[in-house]
Amino acid sequence: MKNGIFKYLPVIFATFAISTFSLSAAELNKGIVKESTAAYSVPNEEAKVSCYLSEGEELVIADETDEYYGVFIENNEVVYIEKSYIHVQNSPTFEEPVQKAAKQDGKQLAKGEEVVSYAKQFIGLRYRSGGADLQTGVDCSGFTQQIYAKFNIKLQRSSRDQFASNGRKVTRAELMPGDLVFYGVGGYVRHVAIYVGNDQIIHAPVPGKSVCIVPIQQRGDDPIIGYRRIFE
Repeated sequence: MKNGIFKYLPVIFATFAISTFSLSAAELNKGIVKESTAAYSVPNEEAKVSCYLSEGEELVIADETDEYYGVFIENNEVVYIEKSYIHVQNSPTFEEPVQKAAKQDGKQLAKGEEVVSYAKQFIGLRYRSGGADLQTGVDCSGFTQQIYAKFNIKLQRSSRDQFASNGRKVTRAELMPGDLVFYGVGGYVRHVAIYVGNDQIIHAPVPGKSVCIVPIQQRGDDPIIGYRRIFE
């Protein structure tokens, strides 16, 4: 394996010690995941799947083999992704998505924040399969549809149709509050949420739970399939 193995994995923005030499944080590359894919515990596709990485995720590259990059995820764990699935960035810094969006279009950001503010009023509303009523209960797409209806924007009823027909595609780096985040497997959309900012979403999760704010991606969730901006 190129450069040996890590003796230890300190925090990302500290000095890294590798068996034969040290790398400073400034020397580390970052990468952006091109499309959702599995990540492995070792650089071998026959190895155990550790997690799924989503399109647009920005990750620090910790290791490299002929066919794989080792990247850091939470708790400084290193997982391996095939090189074809990641675009390497040589710059050591990334702008926060919301800050970047604000510079590009402050008016659009303000509209998105209005959507988020309105959606937060329904935290605690129960999940109801097939529901599209902000008083009696909603499912995931019923929630997004009714939130946007407040702003005179008509969304399709299902998460799959919202992904196919509403708004325009944006990348993870372009995300701003109010954008829709879609989850699924094998190209099939199964869930939709509203991006809040700071890597969080608000959504109607599953039966037995209520509308809530959670991290944009949690271990065990369906991979993120894509993102769409509704306000133009």
